[in-house]
Amino acid sequence: MTKRERLDIENLARLAFSKSISCNAISKKLAVGVNGPVHEFDIYAEDVVIGGVSTSTYNTSHGNPNTGSRDRACAELLWLSLWPGRESRVHVLTDKPLADWLFKRFNNAPFPTTIDIYHYEMARDSVALVGSVGAGPST
Repeated sequence: MTKRERLDIENLARLAFSKSISCNAISKKLAVGVNGPVHEFDIYAEDVVIGGVSTSTYNTSHGNPNTGSRDRACAELLWLSLWPGRESRVHVLTDKPLADWLFKRFNNAPFPTTIDIYHYEMARDSVALVGSVGAGPST
């Protein structure tokens, strides 16, 4: 898949998620904290939501574990847990096995805030909650 194709799918996922919560999220580079590092968040609506979109897969095209994709999905949880704002935190993944793995991997981790993990199904142009990790009771 080309970078352009990935960005197009990311945009479709952002639009579907925005529609599901009635907002107009954008992609935006933001400093995390005062003078902190800059990160591009794929989903951002000030005072509403902040998050990422992953178009990577759980396994490679040859069926091997896709450790790079898994590491990037985990890294997005780190960025979201560092975010100092009041926005809801979400991570939308286009690969269901990767979304399921991420939720199972961190289901009982003590993140300081709740991060909702969603799966975006392109064929239906819809998002579905996989689960929530972090503060509060586990799902």
